[in-house]
Amino acid sequence: RDLVQSIRTLAELQNYNHQSNANTNNNNNNTAPPQQRFLVILNPYSGGHGPKSKSGAMSIYETMVKPMLEQAGVEHDSLVTTHGGHAMERMGLIIRQSNNLDCAAASNGNDGTEGGSNDYIDSEWRDISEYDSIIAMGGDGILFEIFQGLHAREDEKDLLSQLKFGIIPCGTCNGLAKSILHWSNNADYTPIESIFQICKGHTSRLDLASYQLATTKKTYTSFLSFSWGLIADCDLESECLRWLGALRSDVWAVYRGILFPKKYRARFSYLPSETNSSNDSVSTSKKVELPKVHDEVLPKDWVTIEDDFRVFWVCNTTHASYNMFTCPMSKMNDGVFYVLIVRSSVSRLRLLLMLLKLETGGHVECEGLEVVKCLAYRLEPLSDNTYNDLDGEMIEGGTIQASLFNTANFFSGKVDR
Repeated sequence: RDLVQSIRTLAELQNYNHQSNANTNNNNNNTAPPQQRFLVILNPYSGGHGPKSKSGAMSIYETMVKPMLEQAGVEHDSLVTTHGGHAMERMGLIIRQSNNLDCAAASNGNDGTEGGSNDYIDSEWRDISEYDSIIAMGGDGILFEIFQGLHAREDEKDLLSQLKFGIIPCGTCNGLAKSILHWSNNADYTPIESIFQICKGHTSRLDLASYQLATTKKTYTSFLSFSWGLIADCDLESECLRWLGALRSDVWAVYRGILFPKKYRARFSYLPSETNSSNDSVSTSKKVELPKVHDEVLPKDWVTIEDDFRVFWVCNTTHASYNMFTCPMSKMNDGVFYVLIVRSSVSRLRLLLMLLKLETGGHVECEGLEVVKCLAYRLEPLSDNTYNDLDGEMIEGGTIQASLFNTANFFSGKVDR
């Protein structure tokens, strides 16, 4: 089946390129469009596969990504990460000049022909601003590194406006890749489908959130989700079961949520979304200015809830993992957070039913699940030994607040919004 899909996709891509070339040749001034250059960043250990695995990022790059980019006439450089934080370091590396690019290409064995690549060698001769697109091959973690690296740059705003981004699922959870494919007319969840969308070149805007913490001056950019309480425990404490793949979170959910449940007390404050009475659309005409994170008094239009919770899950996308239809109502750039809440008063049985329906999205109809739609929020944990889990990565604990601050162009199919 995969072979048939590959042949069919390559055939469609070749036809797509012939049409594009024909349109270019028929142009009145016969001027060819500028050559696109991508930077492909691979995590060779994503998903626990290892660099020699046939289902890992390295194999997918060699057998799918590289030939399809060549068919699309896209030049690209590639970077294989060697350590945690490598992708973030590369994004933050500012290179003032590229005078030696030709020498670098020659030394790397790149003849500069159309559609060529430098075969895993990214000599860091080019500044990120010299690329048209950044393609991440791995799980959501490598994309998290990419956005934090861009966030550390003074030209972050310009780069987010200029660059296109792509994600090819090679990791364990792949929440964003699954969400984009879902938004793209529910396309098949396969690496080759993601690659095909990248080669076709259509993009849509994805909401990005800015996070601030009371315990550090550091700020974060987020594209996927934030969790605290049971979901964060399942994501982070289950690392000891990584060999189980995505199943590790399910096992830990039964252990922590059903067999040995915890209560997580917190104060949750949020700015409700504004709606239009005619179409219930969200007002995103202006960005929300967050109060200072240490301010105890919030603006009057904010709502505050203090209670014991089990689940606190903030969603930017439809899927937190390829097998978790977390937030069916989320759109790609609707300008709002969806906060899923389960209070500790909900019985274990009801919680179990929610978890069992998480794969299909049926949990949103379960009694005991509350959904808060907001433009900004703040969470103040009042219990000890809790985690702040941002896009699947543990960050500093304590009070945290967020608002949507920008968008990024992601390769996708045609989406509603």
